[in-house]
Amino acid sequence: MSTDQSVPDLIFVALIHQALRVDGDRLVRTVTALQPDDRGSRLSAVCEFYDNYRQQLIAHHTHEDTLFFPALASRVGDERMHRGELVSQHEQLDRVLEAVEADFRALANSNGDFSAARGRLAGDLRTMVEHLNRHLDLEEKTALPLVTSDLPPKEYADLESKARKATPRGQSGFMIPWMVEHASPEQRKRLYRLAPPLRIVYRLNRRRYRRLDDALLAPA
Repeated sequence: MSTDQSVPDLIFVALIHQALRVDGDRLVRTVTALQPDDRGSRLSAVCEFYDNYRQQLIAHHTHEDTLFFPALASRVGDERMHRGELVSQHEQLDRVLEAVEADFRALANSNGDFSAARGRLAGDLRTMVEHLNRHLDLEEKTALPLVTSDLPPKEYADLESKARKATPRGQSGFMIPWMVEHASPEQRKRLYRLAPPLRIVYRLNRRRYRRLDDALLAPA
């Protein structure tokens, strides 16, 4: 994405999309490989990672529905940005996330059938990834190019500021290292140029983040 200051800088949304895609696949691979002996600290860390991942996904979509999509639609119209379809996809994802959350609880139940619970969870996570990738593909094809071409940088920066203020402070301890760890060296430089305090937030939280991240298998 361009660093031209005459257009909005979409580095935050680019990194969130990137992290969502990569870690959705990692969650599927990790859960598929879990064994009964992993009940305990390993499964607990995977559950905690997923809970943070889910919070980031929900927050991202909530900010789009309440802030970014209305602002963009006011300039380009609902139809041109495919707003109805994008919002409908958010609702479909919410239903899948509810199923995944229930599956994680079932898998952690020491009295349950581990193999059956793992199979249901892996299947629902695959469904989540399919819905998510389809949604992100559409958003990146339709809405994001219009953000770049039709939203003034100052307006977009104000929307990002409102989104940050609406995000619970506790989520930043995961979100910032999560984005930074998924960034390329050039993306990391851009992120820190845009918001220098994020470097400090990353350093303060990277150890806890990496403890959770280590519970997942590396990207394929």
